[in-house]
Amino acid sequence: CYSDRAKPNSSSNENNNNRSKDKMTAAAVGQLRKRSGSSSDGSTCSASDMKTLGGKRTLGRSDSLALAKFPLFKVTVPLFLLLAVGTKFLAKNFPYVLAPWAATHTYKPAHWHYDEDDTHFDNSAWTWGTDYWLTAAMLFLAGRCLTATPTGRINDPSAANSYQLRIRSATMLVLYAISTLAGGYAHHNYHGIDDLNTTSFRVLWSICVGTVTSAGAAMLWIGSELCRQYHANVCSTEIMFRIPTIPRWFCAAWGIYITGLCVLGEMSYKRPACDIFVAGTTQTVPTAYVVALLAAHRWTSGRKTDDHPVHACDRVQMKYRIMYYAGFLFNVPLLPMYPLLVQYTDWSLGAVNTLLHAWLTVSWGMQGFSLRHFCMALSADKKESLHVTA
Repeated sequence: CYSDRAKPNSSSNENNNNRSKDKMTAAAVGQLRKRSGSSSDGSTCSASDMKTLGGKRTLGRSDSLALAKFPLFKVTVPLFLLLAVGTKFLAKNFPYVLAPWAATHTYKPAHWHYDEDDTHFDNSAWTWGTDYWLTAAMLFLAGRCLTATPTGRINDPSAANSYQLRIRSATMLVLYAISTLAGGYAHHNYHGIDDLNTTSFRVLWSICVGTVTSAGAAMLWIGSELCRQYHANVCSTEIMFRIPTIPRWFCAAWGIYITGLCVLGEMSYKRPACDIFVAGTTQTVPTAYVVALLAAHRWTSGRKTDDHPVHACDRVQMKYRIMYYAGFLFNVPLLPMYPLLVQYTDWSLGAVNTLLHAWLTVSWGMQGFSLRHFCMALSADKKESLHVTA
C-alpha cells in the first residue's frame, strides 16, 4: 500500500460503491489489504488510514515516521551525533575485539606516515587486476540500475516512481567503482615506502577509502527512498514495526563526517589495505538501516492474485529479498578475516587480496542485482497513481 497506485476501472468502482461507502477502490483495497489475519476478501483497512479529499479516497500517512518531523535540535541532531561518535569508536576499536592478537599485529596506525618495518603494500597483478575487474563490474551494475525501466531508458516517463531509487542505487555502485579504480591504480603504480609517503598517494588513497565511507551515506540515501516507497505509506497491518525516513541532510552530513575522518588520517594504517576494512566498519549503521527496512515489512513473496491488482510490494520476489539481505550482510566476516589470513596463513598478499576481491564481487553484485529488482518493481507502476495526503 503505497502512494504510487493505479486507479481501478469503472466497473470495480461501481461494485465497491454498491458494497459500502467506507470501502476503497479495488486498487487501494489491494494495497491496504491485511497480509496476515485478514478477512477472506482482505478489503478493509482502519479508518485512520483513509481520508477523503475532493470526493476521492486517499491514503493518509498518520502512522508514518520521518526524522524531519521531529524537533531538529532536540531529536535529529543529537541522534546524528550519537551515531557518528559511536561509529567512530566502533571503527577504531572493534577490529581488536574480534581477533585481538592478529588485529594488534595487523592494524598499526600510520596517520599517513609509512616505514620499512611495518608497512606492507602489494603490487602484484592479482591485486590491481581484480581491482580493475571490480571497477568494470560495478559500473555495469550501476548502468543496469539506471536503466531498470520497461523501455530501458533512464528518463522513461512511465517509470517516474523508480527514478530516485535508480539514481541512488547507481550512486552507491559508482562509489564502489571509484574506490576500486583508485585502489587498483595505487597498487599498480606506487612501489616502495618513498612512493607511499608522497602527497599524490595520500590523495589517491583518500579517494579509495573515502568513497567507501561515502558509500555508507549512499546506503542511508537508498534506505530513505526504500522507506518512502515501500514502508512509510502503508497500513499498520502491513508493517511489523515502524522505521523513520531519513532526511537528505542527515545522509550528506554522515558522509562528510565519516569521510573527513578518513582524510585526516584517523583510518590510516601501516598496511593501507586495513584502511578499507576500518572504513567498511563505518557502514554498520547504514547497513542495519537498509536491512531493517525489509525485515519490518510483511511481504507477499511476489505472488499474483486474481482478486487484487499487483503493485510494487507484490512484485518483489523472495529470492531477491534474500539476495538483498545476503548482499548487505555478506561483508561482515571480512573484518576479522583479513588479520587472520595475514597472520595465520602463509598466503601472499596478492592471494589474500584476490580472495577478498572475489568476496566483494559476490556481495556487491548481490546488492546491485537486488536493488535493480526493487527499481523494476517500482518502474512497473505505470498507471496514474493515487494521491497521498501529507
